[in-house]
Amino acid sequence: MSAQSGRIVLWLPVALAFGAAFYLELRHEPDWPWLIVPGGLMLAALPLILRFSSSSYLYNLILLLVMFSAGTLIAKLRTEQVRAPVLSPYETQYNVTAFIVDNISPSADKPRLLLAPIAVRGLRSHETPVRLRVTFRPGTIEAADIKPGDAISVFALLNPPPSPSMPGGYDFARHAWFQGVGGVGFVPGKIERIDVAPQSLRLALMLQLNRARWELTQTLVRQITPGFQDGEALGGFAAALVTGHEAFLPEQLISHMRDSGLAHILSISGVHMAVVGGFIFFLLRGAMAAIPALALRIPVKKFAAAVSIVCVLAYLAISGAPAPAVRAAVVASVAFAAILFDRRALSLRALAIAALFVIILTPEAVIQPGFQMSFCATAALLALAETIRPEIREISVPLWVRAVQASLNGTKLSLVASLVATLATTPFAIAYFNRFSVYSLLSNLLEAPITAFVVMPALALGTVLSATPIGWICLRVAAGGLWLIAQIAAWTSGLPHAVITWPSAPGFVLVLACLGLMWVCLIRGRVRWAGVLLASTIVWWPRLEATDIWIDPQGGNAAIRVDTSAYVLRPKVRQYGFEQWTQHYGLSKLDQASRDRDYVCQGYGCVPKASNPVKVGFWFSNKPPNAKRLAELCGASTLIVMRNPVGDWPQVCAGVNRISAGDFRRLGALELTRQDKGWAIKAAQPFRGHRYWSSVSEADVF
Repeated sequence: MSAQSGRIVLWLPVALAFGAAFYLELRHEPDWPWLIVPGGLMLAALPLILRFSSSSYLYNLILLLVMFSAGTLIAKLRTEQVRAPVLSPYETQYNVTAFIVDNISPSADKPRLLLAPIAVRGLRSHETPVRLRVTFRPGTIEAADIKPGDAISVFALLNPPPSPSMPGGYDFARHAWFQGVGGVGFVPGKIERIDVAPQSLRLALMLQLNRARWELTQTLVRQITPGFQDGEALGGFAAALVTGHEAFLPEQLISHMRDSGLAHILSISGVHMAVVGGFIFFLLRGAMAAIPALALRIPVKKFAAAVSIVCVLAYLAISGAPAPAVRAAVVASVAFAAILFDRRALSLRALAIAALFVIILTPEAVIQPGFQMSFCATAALLALAETIRPEIREISVPLWVRAVQASLNGTKLSLVASLVATLATTPFAIAYFNRFSVYSLLSNLLEAPITAFVVMPALALGTVLSATPIGWICLRVAAGGLWLIAQIAAWTSGLPHAVITWPSAPGFVLVLACLGLMWVCLIRGRVRWAGVLLASTIVWWPRLEATDIWIDPQGGNAAIRVDTSAYVLRPKVRQYGFEQWTQHYGLSKLDQASRDRDYVCQGYGCVPKASNPVKVGFWFSNKPPNAKRLAELCGASTLIVMRNPVGDWPQVCAGVNRISAGDFRRLGALELTRQDKGWAIKAAQPFRGHRYWSSVSEADVF
């Protein structure tokens, strides 16, 4: 315990983060007194403990509880601050006039825009969402020649942000709530451009910045594309690293990066901020130190750090300020600020300060994989740096011997750092994505020097000097580095057993693993290794038992488990939920022949065959089946899942149970498990509870 003296400050952001996560995971929206009173009482107890008790352990424990309570209060304040209208689920067709805020396409095959509505026909101003996220047909955006900042008029099919695709799954509606997105949907027709001026200065500045970012994206793609076989893909790769736009990335490249463990490169985060900030810092410091008149008159190191902060913030603005980039910019700014105040730049204390800033500004980030993975990886690397002692340099060693020694030491350090970062992020990759990239250590070891010493410096110079021949040369150099990274990703993702699918453990296991990681990183001495047992629970804890049937939140699709595999009844409809379900339980996918062996699927109906032990029939249309089809379903099933509302249940179906449209509105996505007396139902909506981002009322759910 004495070895941990002064380390309590490192645990303050951990307690704050767990408090925010506790609030966000509650099933009922708490009233203010439940959040204010406990924290206020504990805060009042701190001076009393200092006066009447000599125990620092009790004081530290109460301090951590105060930070936990503060985390819940900060998350509540943030939730109320971003409160905005959400569309009703009972109306879907709207005529919308809006400004294009940004192009948020996740790939070249999925054109998607973020809109700021001016007016939505049928909705009053206080009912109109702050933001809408809409998808377009491929080629529509290019044909209309529209960019961020333009005002458009479209007919759109809109819904509130969707509920989880499976019980306990990712809740996009909660994420959308904190982004101000009150509706998502599809634009089936053409886009009409209109002339309207933004009504607020803040929106006008945002639109101008995003328009400049989009034009820079197009410039990068246009300059890199000629001369390369996959030029547009490389241009899209470069744009993703500079402006954050992924609209020109092909799906194949994204898949290779994901399977090789290099997907983190596509999201502007700590690596990019560190390389850009570090490159500018060392370049400026070295250039100024080479000029005696400057080196002798001004603090070169501090001046370079101050300029680096400005450049990091400028890069943040160019990138569109996504959540990972904001976190990375805060960490980088704190590190450079430490230099200004003559403190150690890279330390766990600086990381703790950065984490406090991020949690206070965006407490919703604590339950996002990016936040957890980036901060745990950084904490692990800084903890590693604390344990490494600088090597004693020999005197009068030949230059070539010193070069060989430096190369060997650099390779060893890179290998150890990559291994540590991989181990620190593995629990989250397993918990959230149910996958482990076997060759991620190899691919990151090969990619890291290319990104750090070739791609990012060349992109930084090429972007700034894009109007000059030097900028053109730098962008070509960057494109060559990106081509190498793409080849590394394609090679490692194609190796045998490149990706291992790992079924999910119970949700609390990730909490244990996270606490174990924090213990290993933040505790001094040999006792730190006790945390490895907790950190490894994500690997050895018993997996969840797979359910027998998955049903889409709207009843539009379903899947059946067969032992350790599963098949989907509608292979071309609503596949996202099926993908999530199979990954969650570690199920392999069966082909359509397996479905045809058990079901007769015609049109919108799937009738179980006599040999099928699963006597569950499905009707996927919004319109009810005719009498003949309904009789077929009832004759072969003990349970019928119907997407449409059920009126009078015919006599032929008197002994058959049913799940219909009203049940989906109340319960959302369903999982069914066969039991001796029928089917046990596990529903998504009760897991969400009664929160602002839930689309149904508490009475409907319970």
